[in-house]
This record gives sequence, C-alpha cells and structure tokens, in this order.
Amino acid sequence: MRNAEQHYSFLFKYGWCIIYLVFLIGLFLNGSVAISYFRNGRWLLGIWALFSILILPKAALGLILIAGHKSIVFLNMPEIIRGIFPRTMQRYRSDSLIYISGNPILIGVVRELIWLGIGLFPIITFLFLQ
Repeated sequence: MRNAEQHYSFLFKYGWCIIYLVFLIGLFLNGSVAISYFRNGRWLLGIWALFSILILPKAALGLILIAGHKSIVFLNMPEIIRGIFPRTMQRYRSDSLIYISGNPILIGVVRELIWLGIGLFPIITFLFLQ
C-alpha cells in the first residue's frame, strides 16, 4: 500500500513535468524529422510529423492520468495542459464516469497506446527510410 501511495505522489508532483519533457523531446525529434521530410518532398509524412508534436504529449497525459486514476493527479496539471487537452483531462478524471462500467482502464490504455503509435510513426518511418 505504501508503494502505491509513493507512485501516486510522484505522479501528482511530477506528472506535468513529464508532459513538458515529452513535448520538448517530441518537438525536437518530430520537428527535425518533419524538416527532413519536407526537404525530400514527402509532404504527407512531414505534416504528420508536425501534428505528432502534439499527439505525443496527449498520449503521455492520458497514460499518466490513467496510472494515477485513484489519486487527484489531474488537479495538479497546469492550466495550459488543461486548455490544450481538455477532452483527455475530462476523460480520465478520477471522478469521471469512465471508471464505472466495463474495463475502462484497459480500454483507456489501449487508446493512448494507439495515439502513442500514431505519434511515433513518423520517427519510426524516418529511421527505416534512411
């Protein structure tokens, strides 16, 4: 029980830092991949890489909120994150109705892993095309 409390405490204190870190890493990686795609004339993958800059933090936010679903992790998220990703914040709140029916945690994890895959696709494609 003590280990779970430390886990939730860590997510409450540093969850927003993880989101910013994922954003900065995604900005650097997807931004440089997008520039490379645009230089090579692969416009669709370049645009996809640009959109992935926001997809990666959204997936990370969802996974953090799911991991901290028994705590109040969503309360410590800065207003900018709440403004950029309002549906994700609402979907995974600890008092949300999503936790009442079926196996919503599994469905949420699968949904966010799919978003993570969509966000990482331009980078993975770039690595295989080079």
